[in-house]
Amino acid sequence: MSARNRIIPPVLRPLLAVICVLTALSVLSALAGCAGPSKDSPISEWTFTQGEAFRAQRDAQRLNPAPADDDPVIGLDGRVAERAMKNMRDGEKKTDESNTLRLKIGSK
Repeated sequence: MSARNRIIPPVLRPLLAVICVLTALSVLSALAGCAGPSKDSPISEWTFTQGEAFRAQRDAQRLNPAPADDDPVIGLDGRVAERAMKNMRDGEKKTDESNTLRLKIGSK
């Protein structure tokens, strides 16, 4: 019987082999994760053109800065917008009328 056989019993040899394989796989997966794609080496998901609509609109405005048509802007009426803003601001100013006790101490 050699010295190696005395250190590792025959029963533990398959377990040791499985542990070595799992360790090697975890090291390889960690290295593969570290060597993943970056901004310098884009993958297929990152190759699409970003900001194309913005660039097209900017170029169109440079070529013809005039409005596209003379139709009036359709939106909120001034009185309706004013009322909506007033209701929004008044809603923020309302105090909490829950069951709280307020003590006023002093003259002010």
